[in-house]
Amino acid sequence: MPAPIWNERALFIKKEKAVVIADVHIGIEFEYSQQGVNIGVQTGKLLERCKKLIEKTAAEKLIIVGDLKHIILAKDEEEREMRRREQREVRKFLEILNEYADIWIVKGNHDGRLQSKYARIFGVKGMQIDDISFAHGHCWADEKIMNEKIIVLAHIHPFIRISTKIGYSYLQPCWVRGKFQREKFLEKYKNGNHKMKFIIMPAFNPLCGGIAVNREKMEEAMMKIIDIENAEIYLLNGLNLGRIRNLR
Repeated sequence: MPAPIWNERALFIKKEKAVVIADVHIGIEFEYSQQGVNIGVQTGKLLERCKKLIEKTAAEKLIIVGDLKHIILAKDEEEREMRRREQREVRKFLEILNEYADIWIVKGNHDGRLQSKYARIFGVKGMQIDDISFAHGHCWADEKIMNEKIIVLAHIHPFIRISTKIGYSYLQPCWVRGKFQREKFLEKYKNGNHKMKFIIMPAFNPLCGGIAVNREKMEEAMMKIIDIENAEIYLLNGLNLGRIRNLR
């Protein structure tokens, strides 16, 4: 079973010797720069974190559950140049990491034109390894992968909003773990395993925004059928905050 690597935004699957990450969003800093926020290229930092995870776990495989890259559309010359810069960074990222592990990518909503000779790339409807399924979550997963024990999802970049009585609040990235709503699951996946569990991964790139899962609605595809009220929240350090229904 996939287990979180505590204090990291990654899972490890011991049986497969695989590190799992999601929402890398290479190139997001170019969008910030366009808005006047100069952060600098982050690819080197993302690479180093991945290399350390692979070395720490002795992984042979790196699975990316969607949104390796960030830019979706390029409407003018400035944005086309941003996309070209992003493409160079993506190529560098995959080329270097391919020397450390085999790379498998499940496409997310930001990965429409993604191609690479350095990675095995699967479509947006997901894939499975043994009894573990993987899908980004922005669209419906293939019914073929909905009969396993667990599915790893991403896309929403989950945070938990924690508030004090005097009005202060702050956000913490988190893991979301739970089950599906039986009736809604079987309405969509008649031959699926309604007892299947899910894990929603935090975004690997800390520059990504996200959704406060205890405050905001999640109504895209796979998120429509999860039992969010009874899902449990874990901080990156492993602290279990309990069920979302008690954290409203």
